[in-house]
Amino acid sequence: MRLLFLSLFGAPLVLAWLSGAAGCTEETGLEPRPGFPGDSCTKTDDCATPLRCIGNVCVEPPGSGNDAGVTPDGFGPGPGPSADAGPWSQCDECLEGTCGQAEKACGPDCQSIEACIETLCANLSAMGLPDEAACFVYCQDRFPAGKEQHLAVVNCAQEVMCSPPCTFYPQDYELCRTFMNNGDCTGYQKACEADSRCTTYRDCVKFCGSIATCTACDDTADATEGRKLLEAYEQCVAGECLTESWIP
Repeated sequence: MRLLFLSLFGAPLVLAWLSGAAGCTEETGLEPRPGFPGDSCTKTDDCATPLRCIGNVCVEPPGSGNDAGVTPDGFGPGPGPSADAGPWSQCDECLEGTCGQAEKACGPDCQSIEACIETLCANLSAMGLPDEAACFVYCQDRFPAGKEQHLAVVNCAQEVMCSPPCTFYPQDYELCRTFMNNGDCTGYQKACEADSRCTTYRDCVKFCGSIATCTACDDTADATEGRKLLEAYEQCVAGECLTESWIP
């Protein structure tokens, strides 16, 4: 279905390019406005008060109650190495050698598309349900500034001759996810596990069967906060594993 999605929707989406990321200076010469919820960022100062920059996205601080203060910053680093240390496998080394430029160009909005796909569309993809392609398009429409970058990585992953050392999806992708869970994404994963809003939202999207039921999983304020935490984790994983997730 991922290949069908590319053939049906890839070309028109490459042509669609919308701006609007946080921090862009408009032609009026005014200073860049602070980021609003969902805008991309590199540090908390990029976001309007009291938002925080988590996973390169401006998000509201966790709410009150038992879940107050649960953020990735509250957990220590994982036991594994950082992705910055270099290729984590022979497959990763091959993909970086051929798709490295596309990966580097994939900024926060591009990674947010992948995070949305992995969060919202995972069960639709696993079950081969009819709304899978529509879910992909929904995620790209949420972050239009990242569409072209995202498709560039996807197209490269589909075309590159890295098998071997790579194996068929999802083997290398799951290995990459485990690598990130043990390293750079440990805090993001634990933040979700420690917050009931995140685990409740995760359990909802894990079994949704249509785009309507999937998007309805965040129809409350608590569920929206849970989605943000889960997407922050998935965006962290996407920072290293996006190409692996689209290997044929």
